[in-house]
Amino acid sequence: MDDFQTDQKRLLRELLKRGEPHVEVRLTLTKTEEGGRQGRISHGYRPQLWIGQRLASGDMIHWDCQLYPRSGRGIKPGETGIALMFLLSLPIAVLQVGEHLEFFEGQRRVATGVVLDTVNQPARKPLAGEHK
Repeated sequence: MDDFQTDQKRLLRELLKRGEPHVEVRLTLTKTEEGGRQGRISHGYRPQLWIGQRLASGDMIHWDCQLYPRSGRGIKPGETGIALMFLLSLPIAVLQVGEHLEFFEGQRRVATGVVLDTVNQPARKPLAGEHK
């Protein structure tokens, strides 16, 4: 195991120990021959997340995230696997269990996914006039 992988595992343990909000997702990586990545993803992979939002111009709005596959060997193109996802620029409360996700590297879609669980999500405060 190289220093980067060791550092990523240490960071993941620290994030989990601190109780950082995160999402568990089931990912399917796009096959290489269908335009996906060449290699597998591993701890600390940082694609851009798309949840269907667009600007008035029609451009897609991407969000930063960091993925940690549950499998120690990562996930290869064409495979499906489970990963923990930490959102770096989007509040976790935006995502719901069952929501469809797409992951990009620039303009290239490299994976699709679905939210399986939200973990340590802060409780949403009721809106004015809303009852619990």
